[in-house]
Amino acid sequence: MITSNKISSVSFLFGLFSVISLLGCSELLDRVIIPRNVVVSMYQSPKIDQYKINSVALLPMAPDDTTDRGTFFATNHFLNSLKQIFPNTKFEVPLVDSIMTLDSLATVEIIDSIEKLRRLDLKYFFDTDLGYTVEGYAADAMLIGMINKIVNKKGFSSGRGIFKPVDATLTSCKFTYYLISLKDGRVLWKANILGEEGYYLLDREEIFAPLDYAISNGIDKVIDKIPLTNSKLE
Repeated sequence: MITSNKISSVSFLFGLFSVISLLGCSELLDRVIIPRNVVVSMYQSPKIDQYKINSVALLPMAPDDTTDRGTFFATNHFLNSLKQIFPNTKFEVPLVDSIMTLDSLATVEIIDSIEKLRRLDLKYFFDTDLGYTVEGYAADAMLIGMINKIVNKKGFSSGRGIFKPVDATLTSCKFTYYLISLKDGRVLWKANILGEEGYYLLDREEIFAPLDYAISNGIDKVIDKIPLTNSKLE
């Protein structure tokens, strides 16, 4: 016959084990990799309806689109998504890779100018090698983006169908895109976006850099919020 002291001892040990387990789970949950992709904030010019947009030049994202840490895949993902959603609008990525490689600060300086003036100084822009090349495409507007912050976080995941937690990495990228009129430099639209990608959460073999996937995931959240459908498409 089990005595009350033995029952109390068993209960105590079970309670102690439960507390330790919960503490361990709590620590684990704090480090579980769960990607999130959101549009943090967005601005749309109240005068956007006054603009006719038949063609858009999509610039590769700053600061660099040519290295293995660049955004080549994300830029093309954005391009293909835009073409699907706006089939009557012409989208092109100007051949500016060599320019951006030689002067990696060109786009950064242009975006700094946009932030300070609240519009793009077209005279200054078209005097740059980057602007001169874009001008040759005779586009009505330009989409230009910039990476603001990249964070890599280590944690755990139950990816690839494995219940047991395994090491995982979360790549988090905060970035901004602007839609700029190339007729007068007005900022027609601006979005601050957070894109994330968790590794060992996917069943496919990764080909491109985590940053590419993180930005593409963020683009998927903002693609239907780009206001070209509100502008004069003729």
